[in-house]
Order: sequence, then structure tokens, then C-alpha cells
Amino acid sequence: MRRAYLGWIGIGILVVGAIVLVLRHDDGSVGTLANHEFGNLVAGVALLIVIGGSMVASRRFRLGEAAKQAVVWLGAMLILVTLYSYRHEFSQMAYRVFGDLVPGAPIAMTTGDGEPQVSLRRDASGHFSVRGTINGASTRFLIDTGASVLTLTPATATAAGIDTGALAYTVPVSTANGRIFVAPARIDRLDIGPLAFADLRAFVAPAGALSGNLLGVNVLDRLESYSVRGDQMILTGYRP
Repeated sequence: MRRAYLGWIGIGILVVGAIVLVLRHDDGSVGTLANHEFGNLVAGVALLIVIGGSMVASRRFRLGEAAKQAVVWLGAMLILVTLYSYRHEFSQMAYRVFGDLVPGAPIAMTTGDGEPQVSLRRDASGHFSVRGTINGASTRFLIDTGASVLTLTPATATAAGIDTGALAYTVPVSTANGRIFVAPARIDRLDIGPLAFADLRAFVAPAGALSGNLLGVNVLDRLESYSVRGDQMILTGYRP
């Protein structure tokens, strides 16, 4: 077996080991081994295969070459350990970059108890918005704690299968642009990433009254919790 193959095998073992550690982090162990013990075992096996295998494959053992390989692989192990140790910081950085590139994109996560979560980034205007679907129709919402009810533009309502021509615009509400009359409606399903809400009360605004959809308090009240941490909003769990 060529020594180059041994190097790729060692890399493969380290990568697989790192993935297992990330997936099993919350459990604290892999099988009967603690996470740090498992990491040490994986690193040791990788080193043994690369260095020991090279020694066996080589006709003559060269101490200098073995030492060089050992330094390279110890460096690779150190990099992987560092990446694992700072995985939360790196994930937050990734969320921030993704949120800036795709405003309103919900980042799906889970709590330690397995509850679904959605992470959102504040947009350039200083507000939180989120992309989701209404009855299967994709759209975007501005999260507005000043709006008591989920409120849709006529275009979004039509895309969601609501007959806007049959609605009665009889409910007065106050907006930043003044007082308007909206029409009551029902939404079969609202999806925001892994969060799903059924049978929601909604309003449909008249044409030209709103520039976008408003995700109101009646949706937020269905959540187990929601919080703002700096430029990040976390939506946690939901009650059907």
C-alpha cells in the first residue's frame, strides 16, 4: 500500500471522528468513552496508521521522515481540536454571514431538549424579518410585536388561496400610516423553517395599505418562547 493512501486513510479517520464528536456532543460520550477519550483514541489511531503504516510500507525506516510526518499530523490534530472547541463561535459566525447574504432566512436549530428553534438575523433596516409559507405559498414577513394579528397583503392572501374579493374590510386597526380597515380571514397553515402553525386568525389589508406582511403577536404567542440577543432573534418551540 502506498504511503499516500495511508495519509488519506488517516485524514478520513480524523474527519469521521470529528463528525461523530459534533453529533454526540450533547450526550457527552460515544459508546462507553467520554468525548475527550474518544477524540484521543481517534487521533491515536490516525497517527498509528499514518506513521506506523509508513514504516511498514517503507523498505528502510527513516527517523527524520517519521518525525516530519508526526509533526504534520500533530498539527492537523491541533487544528481539529481547536475547531471543535470553538464550534459554537464558528457556527454563530456562519449564521451571521448567511443572515446577511439572505435576509430573513430562518436558520433551523434544536434545543438540548430536542425542541425546534429558528434563528433570525436583524436586517439592514434594524428590523427582524423571516421567510416562510402561508398555505404553501412562499412569502416574507416583518416581525411586528405591535401588530396583534398576522396581517397579509392582498397579493400574499391571493397566493395563499384566499378569495380577497369575498372579504369584508370591516375591522379598524391603527398602523404607522394611520387608521385602516382590514378583513378577517383564517390561515390553514403557516410554516417558518421547522416551526408549523395550524388554523391561525389573520387579517388581510386593503391594496396599498401595507408594503409587506406582518407577523403579529397571535403567531408569537403560539411559541414556547422568543427572545432577542443583540442582532439575533430566537424562536423556540410551538403549540399547534
